Formats: sequence, structure tokens, C-alpha cells
Amino acid sequence: MASRSRSPAPRQQRKTSLGLSAGGSAADDVVSAQALREAYSAPAQSLFRVAAVLRFRRPDGSEGVIEAVNVEPRDANIRGAICAERAAICKFQRDEEKEGSKIFRVVCVTDSPKPIFPGPLCREYLTSMCAPETEVVVAGSAFPFNFFTRPLSDLLPLPSVYSRRNVNEMKVLAKELEGKVGPPADSHLAAAYTAALEKARKQKVQQLVFPLVFAAAVHFADGRTYAVSELKAMEYGGTVDAVSLLLPEMLRVKDEEGPTPVCVMQVDQYGVAHAPFASARTLLVEHGFEKVTFVAHDVSGKWSSPLSADESLPFAFTEWVGNDM
Repeated sequence: MASRSRSPAPRQQRKTSLGLSAGGSAADDVVSAQALREAYSAPAQSLFRVAAVLRFRRPDGSEGVIEAVNVEPRDANIRGAICAERAAICKFQRDEEKEGSKIFRVVCVTDSPKPIFPGPLCREYLTSMCAPETEVVVAGSAFPFNFFTRPLSDLLPLPSVYSRRNVNEMKVLAKELEGKVGPPADSHLAAAYTAALEKARKQKVQQLVFPLVFAAAVHFADGRTYAVSELKAMEYGGTVDAVSLLLPEMLRVKDEEGPTPVCVMQVDQYGVAHAPFASARTLLVEHGFEKVTFVAHDVSGKWSSPLSADESLPFAFTEWVGNDM
């Protein structure tokens, strides 16, 4: 169960134009976020407003806040949309991270009557930037000052072992794990792991874009395995992850009433297995593959327990928040 609060409208916290704060509670930050949401025009495509407040602490103990809203492109390519939480992180990275400040609370409010926790992409981004115990606070529009709270670590099971590391630290860990990891014991998972690893090790050119490369494979109930490599782009945001590139084949087989996909595996060239990245988890769940399973290595090279796609996105949709809390 998430921590929940049913509060009257709390006081508006004191802030300066620089985002400084005398210190504020979660209730105070929810008030600020709701005021921000109500003060701006909805994005042109979704017509759905999201406002975020990040609260951080500086090395000297003082606190600050950063506010942001969601933004969408004014064309039909909705892929360029920027979430409020990530927009706020950009300002934090520019102004505060270099000073040693640490985010300890993320507040997200939306036009949905019920509270919605950050989407999978924002969960993944926040996980890469914030400590696992970071407080995530959400509120809806029907009861704007009633909010729910969970630690960030509860929202994205099996994050990448490379999370919160720079590129050099990632390479050191990858080489360390290379001598420890191997295929899983389960025959279905092992078939997918082996096929994905073979693909990943062939991606020499893509290592010029970024030194870690990934491939993925899906194993079907009839024993067939299909593998693809990710598509990296010099503009990092244009990269398409490997698991997402499995979806066209999985959908083709589904449309033809073919065998059920049993599991997917994503592996880098060092043999380290990773759960699907956030965008791929979203696609798996939204396109009818929510029960497909996967496993991943942890930082010691041990295997995780199997996880299904829907289990990998707890509290990802409005009705889950309303029913489970």
C-alpha cells in the first residue's frame, strides 16, 4: 500500500524567484504543483496537463524547488513529447547537480481525477538520477490536496545495473561482470539469451556511437527464437531499443494466430542481461504482451527472479492507483 494523505489545503510555502525554499512538506509541494498545473494552457495534442515539483537539498542543508510542466510538439509526431518530471530534471542538472545537491522528493500532479504515478520513461529517468529512497508524491484533480506517496525504488523493478553511473563506470562494471555471467538455467530463457548475446557481439559499428550495445530476442512456445539489434542514433533520443524492435514480429505472429511468445531477453555485448527499458515495457503491456516474462542480472552477476511485463510497471495506470490504494 502507498502512504496516503487526506489533508485540507496546506499553506503555500515561501519561495524566492530562484526556487529557494525555507523548507516544505509534501503537502506544501502538492499545493505548488496544483497551482502550476492550473496556471498554464494544456499541450496542443493530448490536452492533458502535468506539473512537477522537485525538492532538493544542498550540501549546506538548505532546500530548493524546481517546477516544470509537460511539453508536446506541434505536429503529429508525438514521440517528441517531454514529461514534466524530465523537464524539471534538466534544470536541476544545469543549476544544482554540480553543486552537490540531491533530489529527495518528486511531486507529480495531472488533469486526471485520480492520482497517476510518473510514466515508465520518467521512472527510468528519475531512477538514473535519484536515490532509490527518493519520495514520489502524486495527486489528481478531483481531490487536489489528497496525495499518495511511494519510494522511487517501488516504481521500477529491475532497473539497469548501469543506472546512476557515467560511461566509464559502466564499462568498468561491464568488464567486471563479463567473467561472472552466463546463460540462465531455464531452457526458454537460455535460448533467448544466447540468441541476443550473439547479435549484440556483432554490433561493432554501433559502439562508435556509444560503447555499450544491446540486442534482444523473443522465444516462442513452438521453440522458435527471433533476435534483433538495437538501432543507435548519433542523436541519442532517436535510438530505438532492441526489445521495442521485437514488437513488429511479435504482433505479426499474434495477428496470424501463431505461437505465444514465452519470454524476451535483452543482453549487451558483455553478456550482461537487462530487463526491457521503459519504453519497451510500455509497448509490451499496451500491445497485449503483458504476461511475457524476462530476467536480468544484478550488480553481482546473479540472476533475478522472472518478472512479467505488467509486474515490471506497478501503478502505471490510473485504475491501478484507484483500486490498489
